[in-house]
Amino acid sequence: VLKSISLNIPFKSTTAFVGESGAGKTTLVDLITLTNENYEGEIIIDGLNSKKINKSSWRAQIGYVSQDTLIFDDTIANNISMWSGDTSNNENLLERIINAADQANILEFIQSLPNGFNTIVGDRGILLSGGQKQRLFIARELFRKPKILILDEATSALDSESEKSIQKSVEALKGRITVIIIAHRLSTIKDVDTIHLIRNGQIVESGKYSDLMNDDKSQFNKLVNLQKL
Repeated sequence: VLKSISLNIPFKSTTAFVGESGAGKTTLVDLITLTNENYEGEIIIDGLNSKKINKSSWRAQIGYVSQDTLIFDDTIANNISMWSGDTSNNENLLERIINAADQANILEFIQSLPNGFNTIVGDRGILLSGGQKQRLFIARELFRKPKILILDEATSALDSESEKSIQKSVEALKGRITVIIIAHRLSTIKDVDTIHLIRNGQIVESGKYSDLMNDDKSQFNKLVNLQKL
């Protein structure tokens, strides 16, 4: 599927993979998470060949957010911490939950609710909007304190306002952890460090959003214009 891919993702950087459906974006991320094995070439993680790395240990350091959120009919606190304990008698746990919510740009909304973190969100989070559910999902992953956060088209099913909220969440994470984004809506990746445009299994362009957009011959420029941004 992938051909002659060569790239470097620095620690605590933000990287986006864009391209048409079937271009190879998800396959590339599956290699990074070691879900798929490479049969040629090498995947080097912190100087070690991926073949020598314990997969479970590596994946424990990765947070993964897709467009399909899973929200439980329980409190916001338990949805974030996944029942790690009782916040009423555990201040450290509550502080971790608050920090995760803050990083996910949903703390202000939670604090505006009458019951705050003890609010029951209903079956599949029926009492929350799409953007709120997605940010709650991000907070859950951040609660685990991952070194890498992967957003797999996490905003593709959201409205523009919710999309902007998720974008703010990503911006707040810059410089804190490594963020990898598979993006369909190109408006969400304006501030990432590096964009890689993938076509037919190859990286055909790389650079910052502004640099690619200022190049009239850029394929990324044409892709953005197709979305009428």
